[in-house]
Amino acid sequence: MRANFSIIGCLFFSPFALASEGTLHYSDFVNEMYRESGGIRAKALELEAELLRAKQTDLYFMPKVSAESKYKSDTTRGDITDSKVTASSLIFSTTIADRFKEKNSRVHGAELSLLKEKENLYKTLVENLIGIKYYNNLELKAASLEQTAVELYQQIEGRYISGIAKASDVEQARLLIQKIKTESESINKEIELLKSNIELATGIAFPAQGVYLPDNIIDKINSYTINEKKIYNNLDYKLLNEQADTAKFNAWQQDSLVQVSLVAEERYNNSQRIDKDSWGGIQVTVNLFDYDKKIARQTGIKAYQVLKTKMDFKYKELLAKMKSLQLTINSNGKELQGLVDQSKTTKVILANQKREYNISQSSYYEMLNTQYDYFALERKIIEMKISDTINKVSLLQISGELLSL
Repeated sequence: MRANFSIIGCLFFSPFALASEGTLHYSDFVNEMYRESGGIRAKALELEAELLRAKQTDLYFMPKVSAESKYKSDTTRGDITDSKVTASSLIFSTTIADRFKEKNSRVHGAELSLLKEKENLYKTLVENLIGIKYYNNLELKAASLEQTAVELYQQIEGRYISGIAKASDVEQARLLIQKIKTESESINKEIELLKSNIELATGIAFPAQGVYLPDNIIDKINSYTINEKKIYNNLDYKLLNEQADTAKFNAWQQDSLVQVSLVAEERYNNSQRIDKDSWGGIQVTVNLFDYDKKIARQTGIKAYQVLKTKMDFKYKELLAKMKSLQLTINSNGKELQGLVDQSKTTKVILANQKREYNISQSSYYEMLNTQYDYFALERKIIEMKISDTINKVSLLQISGELLSL
């Protein structure tokens, strides 16, 4: 019997007691995740493209220079080459202010799009690391429970050898250890699944040494309180706002009234400048009526109105989600407190049963069942805490504060 006990005890050695030693800090993993993400690289390139496009607006006054040359053959004058060089520079337009506003909205939109990609990855990482952290703590409790079960096994084994305990007591002790082992394997499977989720989302192999999520991050998440006004900071909402502004400012440019440019033209005949045809001056263009431009402006305004409607819907959607999550958190809080109270009571009962068993006032079966019930309550508490913390991560995302952790 003692040989069997030794083998069972070895099966339950847990390495999680060293969980925080030698692990990679989560901020280092986040930085690596951002560097390796194809989605983030794509969004960064989109931002670079917008910044390049912005230079077109910033340097709107830069001259545009073109050259044209025609070769002609004349029977009386011979071969002739007519050349023309034209340069123009915009110095004023009634749409310049709107062009700059559109440029700023496009750049801000690209920046928000990049942040949104980072936020999505960060949310997935943090949610799964939360699960891993809590389940690692639960595994430590499973190891402690296993040790307690082993001690009870030794106690009943000694009584059995002395002829005081029954063989069924020994089998019940072995059954308890098997149950704990099954629970431990289930916990390990959950941890591996969470690691797999991180690898799938990030495309990075989860470090063999693990990733350490500091307790202060968990504390910040759990201390969050909702504020409806912060919905306006939500990245999806802000991105829609920039897209709406882009559409609005673009629409206002479609039917411009006045445009003023500096224009110069040099004409040459067989490389000889033609003074009478060369000129420089100011060109003023006034748009009196252009149906196509008016339709383009109206179409742009409609696009703006569509995006504003989407913004209103997004706000209502986020507000409803915020309230729903808060109701769930409040409900879970009451249930969690009930489970914690049950756990404390069960722990007291277990201690009493151990004393009663020593003086033969409590059965071994009762004591073992209480021991297992205690662990089952601990697992429910851990899983409730995981759900509660993840819900608060979602609230932080709704409020646009997730990346500030």
